[in-house]
Amino acid sequence: MKRILGGLSLLLLFATPALAQQTGTIVGKVTMADGSTLPGVSVTATSSVLPQPRHSVSGAAGDYRLPLLPPGTYQVTFALQGMGTVKRTAAVVLQQDTILNATLALSSVTEGVTVVAQATLLDTESPALKASVNDSVIKALPVGQEYRDLVKLVPGVQYTEDSVRGPSAGGSGQDNVYSFDGVNVTLPLFGTLSAEPASYDIEQVAVVKGGADATDFNRAGGITINTVSRSGSNAFHGALSFQIQPSGTVATRTTTSASVFEEDKNWAVANFGGPIVKDRLFFYASYYRPTSTRQNRSNLYGDVPDYDDTRNEFFGKLTYSPTESILLNGSYRTSKHDQEHASVSGESSAASTSNGYGAKQKIAILEGSWVINNQSYATLKVTDFRNPNQGRPDNVLGLVPALDGSVNIDPNALDRMGYVTLPVPVAGQDAYNAFIAPIISRYGYVQNGVSKGGGVIGGGSIFDNDDFYRQSFQVAYDLTLGKTVIHNLHVGYQFSKDQEDLYRTSNGWGVVTVPGGRIKCPTTAACSGQPVYYQAQVQQQGILGVPTINSQYVSHNIELNDSIRWSNLTVNVGLIASDDLLYGQGLREKDGTVSGFEVAPGNKYLMHEIKFQDALQPRLGIVWAYQGSNTVYANFARYVPQAGSLPRAASWARNSAVTINAYFDANGTFIGSTPEASSSGKMFVDGIKPRHTDEYLIGTTKDLGKGWSGRVHARYRFSKGFWEDTNNDARILFDPPPDIPRALYIPNLAAIRKEIGGSTYVIAALDGAFTKYYEAGLEAEWHGRNAYLRGSYVWSHYYGNFDQDNSASGATANDSNIFIGSSNIGDGAGRQLWNYKYGNLRGDRRHQFKVYGSYSFNWKGSVGAYAIYQSGQPWEYHSYEPYISQTTSTIDTNRYAEPAGSHVTPDHYQLDLNYTQTIPLGDTFRVEARIDCFNVFNSQTGYNVQYNVHSANPGTYQTFFDPRRFQFALRVEF
Repeated sequence: MKRILGGLSLLLLFATPALAQQTGTIVGKVTMADGSTLPGVSVTATSSVLPQPRHSVSGAAGDYRLPLLPPGTYQVTFALQGMGTVKRTAAVVLQQDTILNATLALSSVTEGVTVVAQATLLDTESPALKASVNDSVIKALPVGQEYRDLVKLVPGVQYTEDSVRGPSAGGSGQDNVYSFDGVNVTLPLFGTLSAEPASYDIEQVAVVKGGADATDFNRAGGITINTVSRSGSNAFHGALSFQIQPSGTVATRTTTSASVFEEDKNWAVANFGGPIVKDRLFFYASYYRPTSTRQNRSNLYGDVPDYDDTRNEFFGKLTYSPTESILLNGSYRTSKHDQEHASVSGESSAASTSNGYGAKQKIAILEGSWVINNQSYATLKVTDFRNPNQGRPDNVLGLVPALDGSVNIDPNALDRMGYVTLPVPVAGQDAYNAFIAPIISRYGYVQNGVSKGGGVIGGGSIFDNDDFYRQSFQVAYDLTLGKTVIHNLHVGYQFSKDQEDLYRTSNGWGVVTVPGGRIKCPTTAACSGQPVYYQAQVQQQGILGVPTINSQYVSHNIELNDSIRWSNLTVNVGLIASDDLLYGQGLREKDGTVSGFEVAPGNKYLMHEIKFQDALQPRLGIVWAYQGSNTVYANFARYVPQAGSLPRAASWARNSAVTINAYFDANGTFIGSTPEASSSGKMFVDGIKPRHTDEYLIGTTKDLGKGWSGRVHARYRFSKGFWEDTNNDARILFDPPPDIPRALYIPNLAAIRKEIGGSTYVIAALDGAFTKYYEAGLEAEWHGRNAYLRGSYVWSHYYGNFDQDNSASGATANDSNIFIGSSNIGDGAGRQLWNYKYGNLRGDRRHQFKVYGSYSFNWKGSVGAYAIYQSGQPWEYHSYEPYISQTTSTIDTNRYAEPAGSHVTPDHYQLDLNYTQTIPLGDTFRVEARIDCFNVFNSQTGYNVQYNVHSANPGTYQTFFDPRRFQFALRVEF
């Protein structure tokens, strides 16, 4: 705490705090016609998105800067007594500098200018690999409706259709950071992109792939993406739109499923904005409603209700400028998402067993900026992100179980007891067959006039409440000093708290089976030795008063940066220092104990702290603008990623998230229960350092003329220090290589477990764990009067021995929220890093080519195109057989049978097209008709290979890129 207070005191010494906002900057130089600089020139920027004008004055070298400008189109006026006034137009984009130079002449000379200054790949002060896409480009391209769809526009980053994980871009798919209006909407503790929000009112997208400085609290091991939403202006504007994707326009889908039914999808959008007080207070509001329906196929029990997916999202934003130097923004977004009959478990499951899903998302933002004077500015932001989720049965049974004998199984209402799997007759078991016969007769499905067992009746088994929260507070201050050598100083502080609340309860008695007397109660149960006729597996939470499992990841970040500019040379020197605190539940600190704890169910405890001195992240960059805006640059940055799942995965409260086996006699009377084993809490190895990524970057940018700009770069990332849960004796039992010590990770773990229990697994920095990423890239961008084009090519190699993207139970299961720090990696024999784990990683795409652009015709029509080509996905076979001398397990999961990435799926290419026709209706209204075609050539390339040797169909593709599909839209604007 003293370190934190010290950091805050440092901020207060400077001035009112500030931070990087949802804004861009106009920078440039004012000169005379002979090239001499002009100090003292008044520079004024006005825009419909800025309630009041913003002013600056050129310095001794003619340089000026207009910071904290909301993205949009600006008119910039340059004025100096005795000189002719010059007006230029500039497009400001999110998190980038727009270079706008001006030449002034005597007042008798006038200048006509029609060119609009654009933010390009050129940046004379920053070496960062960054890009931006504005609203006009997004609207002109074939892009989907969700935030996730915008990721495909990031230059040099792989195209993916994973529904949970993000793309791999120098790190795993859980190393990226996603922000919406500057709010981190990355799923807390897991590092994936939550399903919402949508993209319908995004004004601009900005991305940083690498080369970060210490001004945006950038700790991402992958890419960072930010967006800014639309705002109101001094004029009233609004729009209504409706878009459809009929199932009949979707090409036949390649799939491993026996039957596939496409969904009918539609999206409705409405928005309206304008002034509340002219030149002072603007508002913007929007509504979004996507729906999706699907006709489910009948099964052995008859008709299955149709699938329905509906979401309602509302957004409101206020922009207020009480003075020319102060700008305030406040916004609130709320979304409610419901799915019904999303899944029925199989051909022999009754429709009543289907499950649905519900989610809410709330994002609140309050931010402000204050341009104190020509040399300094301050900003502040407070955010609140809430994302409660519930997987739930569509058929709520209403029965509340109890273990005191007051609640039993009713054989005459078995379909109201839980998720009931019906028994099947067993040859030679006459008593058993006689007992189950009336059950099958009453509840079984009918085939050829005969009731059959083996089906499932009742309702879905579980209410899975998994809620995520993030609160954040950021402050910073920027100050410019000097004349010949200019220092742009930045200092900032950020606090964030990520939380997960997990609470699971059963629907009725949960999972119910009918042993029919063929098994007996275990010896640990009160009914020891008695025959069991009905058995239920029920969640302990909700039946024994077990509290919600709360997990927290709290982070304090302090950043210092100095951008030093001398003539055409800029040097960035910065440092981010982080202090992360991981809180679990279920223990309490206690002096005089071996572990330092005692068991205390429901109590919050500090399980581990990553201290400031262990998470220092230096940044050093240099940019030489050798000719105008042409540059060469180099950068070093260290990143200590913040995402981590250990507050839940290692928490002692995991011991409370168990299921209980309940036993019943032939009449359904409760006779006893026993707990079912569950993963237990884990201790941390003393002194482990957090994983980090070191990045080295060199490159050059060049103005190619006639609207073209280009960038060439090379980048190297080395990541090490990966944490995982692993057997405490893994380095003794599983035959590691000679350079790994044969020793326990925690020598006194047995004594700790005797005292407070817990797992035989520990949280350790795995010996020698690493990944490497090499990248060479080429980008080009062109702005024409009626056209836009952007292309990129990247050669990259991503390899190592730690593959977070390939750590689940199967290929398709990898597209999920996998624990970071507690996956299958390192779990027992055959899963250690020395077991064939070295090789090409799942996220490796050796070649990536991407190009997109648009062209506007003179008849008010436009066409947009998006094309990609990329290498396939590495994979390898998994099998337990090479490790049978070390384990009796016959599970293939994560047990590599050959070096990582020994095979590669086919390369994938895809072309998306759209056409938009605008029809003016007078001076106020206009109608847009639009058609999008995705995957024009229907390239359904297979990936996610079934790699488990002892499962069905090894070596076959489990997933395919989406087929060709059409979307049709009609939009009215005013």
